[in-house]
Amino acid sequence: MSLLSTRLSQWLIGMVSLVAVLATLAALGATGPFEEAAATVFGPVQRGLRQAAEPVANLVENIDDFDRADDENRALRNRIEQLEAENARLREEQIQVRGREALLAVQEAQSDDIFLTADVITRDLTGLRNIIGVNRGSDDGVEEGMPVVAAGGSLVGIVLEVRPNASFVRLITDPDSSIRALHQLSRAEGVVEGGTVDSLAVEFVPKATDVQPGHLFVTSGLGGRLPKGIPIGRTTSAEGSAQDVFKQIRLRPLAPLDELESVLIQVTFVRLELPPIGTAPADDAALPEESTP
Repeated sequence: MSLLSTRLSQWLIGMVSLVAVLATLAALGATGPFEEAAATVFGPVQRGLRQAAEPVANLVENIDDFDRADDENRALRNRIEQLEAENARLREEQIQVRGREALLAVQEAQSDDIFLTADVITRDLTGLRNIIGVNRGSDDGVEEGMPVVAAGGSLVGIVLEVRPNASFVRLITDPDSSIRALHQLSRAEGVVEGGTVDSLAVEFVPKATDVQPGHLFVTSGLGGRLPKGIPIGRTTSAEGSAQDVFKQIRLRPLAPLDELESVLIQVTFVRLELPPIGTAPADDAALPEESTP
């Protein structure tokens, strides 16, 4: 232990002496040779260490640059998303405005009638029934049997069921839909039946009627269920064999039934329930017989 202490003391004395000598030489300006010798001895080592450390320093700097670039890219992506969302919102507003203007044009063209604008809020996605739900109900004056038209004024369907704040509309393509119609050119009567999403059948049009593709069918108004003259669809085919009594006619609906977002309900229309021909009204039996003086 004493030997270690003696050597440590000698080392400390030597270092102190070396520092004192160097300080004295520095004061006298005589350290030049020592500095040159140190530079000669340690310069290559210093350069080697610096060169070895440069890749590490560059890597650290590149990592910082990558982090900054990643932050900038993330901010840029967020900004692009915001701009795209804003652009989509503005486009949607423009589409809705154009749709509203088209609906208003129908009401202006038929100023004697009152139409109620309604938004489509649900539709049957099963394909089994062609029915839509709208956001207008009995609280808005909607009743069963009222006609529903599209932005162009063509027939969409008839109100099937009414609730306080909503209604369900049976589209003209629904399998249970049946509408009395007229071939616009010849005025021949027929019945437009639903069945498929984009096609209608016309029954009971006489075979002799000249029906060509592109001809229009409109509501006849007969039976009191619908107003007269509402466009229904255009003929896509009209066929018939020699033994057929009636033509086999297919129509394409004018209204874009699979793209409906808003519709018009004709709330001023009053549906008439006419009894079948040849039957007397039920109230006739209750009328008193006319008395004679």
